[in-house]
Amino acid sequence: MNMDDMYLLLSHIKGIGYKTIQKIDDYFTDIQNFDIVSDEEIYKIPNISLKIKKNIVNYRSSTYLEQIKENLKKHEMNYITINNSNYPKRLKNIYDPPHILYFKGNKDLLNEFCIAMIGSRKPTNYGVFCATKISKELSLLGINIISGMAVGIDYYSHVGCLNGHSKTIAVLGSSIDMPYPKQNIHLMNNIIESGGIVLSEYPPGTEARPGYFPMRNRIISGISDGVLIVEASEKSGSLITMNYALDHGKNVFAIPGNINSFMSKGSNKIIKEGAKLVSSVDDILEEYDIVYNNVKKENEYQIDLSNDEGKIVTLLKNNGSLHVDFICEYTRLNIKDILGILNILEIKGIVTELGNKIYSIK
Repeated sequence: MNMDDMYLLLSHIKGIGYKTIQKIDDYFTDIQNFDIVSDEEIYKIPNISLKIKKNIVNYRSSTYLEQIKENLKKHEMNYITINNSNYPKRLKNIYDPPHILYFKGNKDLLNEFCIAMIGSRKPTNYGVFCATKISKELSLLGINIISGMAVGIDYYSHVGCLNGHSKTIAVLGSSIDMPYPKQNIHLMNNIIESGGIVLSEYPPGTEARPGYFPMRNRIISGISDGVLIVEASEKSGSLITMNYALDHGKNVFAIPGNINSFMSKGSNKIIKEGAKLVSSVDDILEEYDIVYNNVKKENEYQIDLSNDEGKIVTLLKNNGSLHVDFICEYTRLNIKDILGILNILEIKGIVTELGNKIYSIK
């Protein structure tokens, strides 16, 4: 049994997490074949409970290992260990990398440039708009997006990327065969079918638990080249990922929010503490010396617009976002005409409704 098989076997034994695997790995640091280790030697491993040692002795067999591999095959799931050359290089360099990752999809993405996008599970309409917009724009520029496939900002970050040209990576806080939340199974399938990847450090049959999500966040940060916090309250779990990112030496970005919004207190706070403020994708790109042609972006709203459409587009570009009542007040047009024009601009892909009849440039 080589070390890859050992990691696979240990990850399926109840009570063993990455910290326990690390202790075992450290103890048998010079051993390349786990089969030659005696039961007596296993019982000598320090700082591991007797119950876990007994489980290792009882389940350490080629028969059990083959059952594990057959189960993975049944779920169409693959795995990669820390010894493998395809293991994410950035993740391998963090303090506590998982010894094994289970995945479905394109593992090559794990070593490509990507930006992590995270945020609240209960975002405002503004947060949804920012996540979708920034993710799509980065994707259109060839940048892959990584997130946690939770509801809220995670969901819209994945969707925005899928609407662009690049691929998205989802890291779960459960096993892949038991994704959480269940309503995102369709999203998970779309990620895989579009050439992306879904991964987890947890073996098949592992349900999501509250403690698994903070651990999942270290993987999101570890794989990424930088972390963007889209919208977060003062006590948001997203700030855990930010702390991991700082520990990992990654760039940390944040989108500013309304100073009166509870959901923006965390985002605004970390900007004051040194995270880079992001008002457009340019703020991210310049940190990596990525340059693209911005001419089309500046001129795209000049095409095929009537006078009234042009007025509204200019108004929204200058003000950021406006309620339809303010648009009526500024343009002196009646609300029926305004709603009709806004509908046309939405069809043209120029304007989007943030909710409650508040509109913004898309």
